Amino acid sequence: MSCDEGSPEPPVLKVFNRWLLFEAVSRADRRALDGLLQYLQSNEKRLTDEEFKEPSTGKTCLPKALLNLHSGHNDTIPVLMDIAEQTGNLREFINTPFRDVYYRGQTAMHIAIERRCKQYVELLVEKGADVHAQARGRFFQPREEGGYFYFGELPLSLAASTNQPDMVHYLTENSHKAADLRRQDSKGNTVLHALVHIADNTRDNTRFVTKMYDLLLIKSAKLYPDCNLENILNNDGMSPLMMAAKLGKIGVFQHIIRREIKDEEARHLSRKFKDWAYGPVYSNLYDLSSLDTCGEEVSVLEILVYNSRIENRHEMLAVEPINELLRAKWQKFAAVTFYISVFSYLATMVIFTLVAYYRPSTGTPPYAYNSTEDKVRLAGEIITVASGVFFFATNVIHYLLTNPLCFHSFIYSVLVLVSAALYLSGIEAYVSVMVFALALGWMNTLYFTRGLKLTGTYSIMIQKILIKDLFRFLLVYVLFMIGYASALVSLLKICPEKNMCNGTCPKYPECRDTNTFSEFLLDLFKLTIGIGELDDMLKGAQYPVVFLILLVTYIILTFVLLLNMLIALMGETVGQVSKESKQIWKLQVRGIQKVKCWQSKMLQICMHPKEL
Repeated sequence: MSCDEGSPEPPVLKVFNRWLLFEAVSRADRRALDGLLQYLQSNEKRLTDEEFKEPSTGKTCLPKALLNLHSGHNDTIPVLMDIAEQTGNLREFINTPFRDVYYRGQTAMHIAIERRCKQYVELLVEKGADVHAQARGRFFQPREEGGYFYFGELPLSLAASTNQPDMVHYLTENSHKAADLRRQDSKGNTVLHALVHIADNTRDNTRFVTKMYDLLLIKSAKLYPDCNLENILNNDGMSPLMMAAKLGKIGVFQHIIRREIKDEEARHLSRKFKDWAYGPVYSNLYDLSSLDTCGEEVSVLEILVYNSRIENRHEMLAVEPINELLRAKWQKFAAVTFYISVFSYLATMVIFTLVAYYRPSTGTPPYAYNSTEDKVRLAGEIITVASGVFFFATNVIHYLLTNPLCFHSFIYSVLVLVSAALYLSGIEAYVSVMVFALALGWMNTLYFTRGLKLTGTYSIMIQKILIKDLFRFLLVYVLFMIGYASALVSLLKICPEKNMCNGTCPKYPECRDTNTFSEFLLDLFKLTIGIGELDDMLKGAQYPVVFLILLVTYIILTFVLLLNMLIALMGETVGQVSKESKQIWKLQVRGIQKVKCWQSKMLQICMHPKEL
């Protein structure tokens, strides 16, 4: 009998691979992980090895376990972390980020916070999780950049954006590694910027965002007395208040500029201070810093006025103290400046009109200036060219300062300068350019009607109808007209060659030649406005019935359908502008007031309670 017959057989190690590991944690089956530690130790492997990661994302079994919770728990998570600790790579295991383009940078910490599992967040932090890991994948970008859920990349921002105050308190106050409230993401945004970004102006959302905003602001003031979290700018040079104005977040915007904090330790963060009260009337002091600044690159009012993408900017201008600020500025200095500008521009246009009307009709430019009348005309020409130079220079300067280009005044200035250049070059065609500049110059007087409440909204109606409704109508109408003209002209007979006629060659509308298409377009336009003649257009048709059918369908589509749609759209635009007339007028007035700086930082405002 051999001496080996009674010895026990060596234990067979269980083999693990990625599929078995992910399947076990997905089912939260901790028994299925029995033998995993022995397998890793005997083969000198770790849970962070590539063979245990998902190839496409780089995801380890820990995020997989956190994504598959059962009643808020997964018993395999502590087991996995204990195994990683015994294999000597615990910190690497819990901080391994996703590496694919969509979820790049996301860690187990982000997933635990998103799943609202505070017990696992505490466990991760205790074991050395990175509380400043940044999730920068495409999924976590703003929607306007092709993403789905932007929360500020950082774990703290995610907790704040998902309304988890308990999680925020733990992350900022734990004894292991507290999250820094001043930390910025790749866009330069702090947690306050992230909160502003997720605001959607609904009542419930605004309530939680503003409450969380104040909580973080006060906490930051207590943790970092020398740093005002609200003054940190992102990569675009925007504070949270400026971002709220730029994105049209009126709920958060109103809360910030009217914030009143009762906590004595953080009362200096208030932007509204009650001064006195007498019966139903009381006075408040508002902090106007960043709202309307002089010497700084960006102010909140400039953002509201010049950012035409803000659909509710009229409502935002009606928020106190901005509403009262605009009224005070208009009464103090802007009205006088406006009326001076009006009279100056009208005088310039009258001079331009006289110069054009009394221009010499004989000879070639530049004309001689011999008589007194010629010298007066020369003075008028110099004033006109100077106005063109002025408008051109101011538009270029404003554009270089990132302000929007005033298109109509810029085109006017270009036409004036081109006309002057043609005149000095001796080209008589300068007159054609000059008359266009003259017409556009008088149309630009609509710009100054914005200073009056009655005419200001009327001019806005005209601009909106021209840019929005009429442009869309003309685009469709031109396509219809070109399409029908091409078809109808093809049905006309071809005109015979001139050498084949005996001096009586037929012309359009009896036949078609090289100039027929442009003439036919004009006739179709006449039909649209009801002054065309069908009989004349039918004279040269090879197939009159087909020709008539096409003409009738054209009239139905253009005269009946398109024109009535244009009238309906214009009526809708007028209705929308009328509803917002007061706010629109204030918006226009602000464009005039920007020529001055409002020097004081605090403005005392007395208001009736119903205005607040």
